[in-house]
Amino acid sequence: PPPTAAAANAGGDVVKDELAEKCQKLFQAFLEEFRTADGEVKYGRDAEELIRPERNTLLVSFSDLERFNQELATTIQEEYYRDHGNVPAGKEFYLSIQDLPTRHKIRELSSMRIGTLVKISGQVVRTHPVHPELVSGSFLCMDCQGVIKDVPQQFKYALPTICRNPVCNNRARFHLDTHKSKFIDFQKAELPRGSIPRSMEVILRAEAVETAQAGDRCDFTGTLIVVPDVSQLSTPGLRTETSSRVGGGRGVEAEGLRGLKALGSQMSVKEWEKVFEMSQDKNLYHNLCTSLFPTIHGTWRSSAPGRCTLAGRLAAPPG
Repeated sequence: PPPTAAAANAGGDVVKDELAEKCQKLFQAFLEEFRTADGEVKYGRDAEELIRPERNTLLVSFSDLERFNQELATTIQEEYYRDHGNVPAGKEFYLSIQDLPTRHKIRELSSMRIGTLVKISGQVVRTHPVHPELVSGSFLCMDCQGVIKDVPQQFKYALPTICRNPVCNNRARFHLDTHKSKFIDFQKAELPRGSIPRSMEVILRAEAVETAQAGDRCDFTGTLIVVPDVSQLSTPGLRTETSSRVGGGRGVEAEGLRGLKALGSQMSVKEWEKVFEMSQDKNLYHNLCTSLFPTIHGTWRSSAPGRCTLAGRLAAPPG
């Protein structure tokens, strides 16, 4: 697979993947040499379009890959997750493959399909809002002020394993520089599965977002992956803390998430002063009820119980 974050962060020797490098060279040759019946480079203009700021995805036909080099097509199909970060469209540009010959049923997506390129078909039952996803982070070491660039993110927020400064041993205190990090549009769509769980999630990225709406019947080409535990998918910089019951006098500690503790420790002095100022406002409760969803009729009374729950109160005041 591609070089691991640990190897890159520690500044050690990077183990090269010969298969991935061969695939990268073959794919580069495919883009430069594959021609239409008229003798024109088929994907030349499409590749040039990626220069435009609103474009970042190259659409490629799988049948063209097969005609150009069967070994390349087979490698991409069987080792897609292993190779997808090594093709020229890897980090800032993305590759979308169409015309995959075989369509699988959703129930056929077993563990044997993990990491391979597959095509499924289904009716979208729900789509989630589009939001930015961190794909490559740039971090500032809080001990030596060194910069650690291009830390890959795989469905969860990942800090550098160690500062790259050879005289600094920091392994935990890092700050994400959002201005130098790389983000991409990210959206989830749900397809009915017909068994437990009742639906499966399809992750759409880059130009694929907003292309499918609820009720549409679509073909999806991609790879089956294993997503980490949801409790680890926290906002960058705000990692959740977990605690479990232990024996002895410590058994009174509650289990589960304690993310607010980590959040509070990262608030600036100015932010704390603003929170304190709000707490002294005699109209705090009314302001909380009217600040969210102000365009919804009757939101003050309907949102009162929720605001009390968020504020730690047991019941809404009368009136």
